[in-house]
Amino acid sequence: MLDCRELKLLVGGIVMIQFERLYKEVLPVLQSKLEEIKYYEYDGITVEDIWNFCIKKKWKKKQIENLRLYEIVEGIYSVKPSEIVSYFQIQQFRSENWFKESNQNELHALLRPKVVEPD
Repeated sequence: MLDCRELKLLVGGIVMIQFERLYKEVLPVLQSKLEEIKYYEYDGITVEDIWNFCIKKKWKKKQIENLRLYEIVEGIYSVKPSEIVSYFQIQQFRSENWFKESNQNELHALLRPKVVEPD
């Protein structure tokens, strides 16, 4: 199984931090959450991963700049490590090109199986 570090590299590497002012304000909360995640032995997750997960998944349909500080803190503390790992796995599956050249032979074999002629 891939760890989050490998998945991030596959998904696209470094992600810019959005809402930098707010990020700096809740950084102690993010670091606390990271310590909790590390306690459960989820390696490869960073503070930025938690933040980006919240921005892109948890608060996707909300106007983040209008969220109150206590809502942001509650949102960060409610994140489960498995949610972050699942999110990265799904992103990796979405970004991978299933029809790239290295898979062409497999794809051809699946879509055009050999026809066995009767004797």
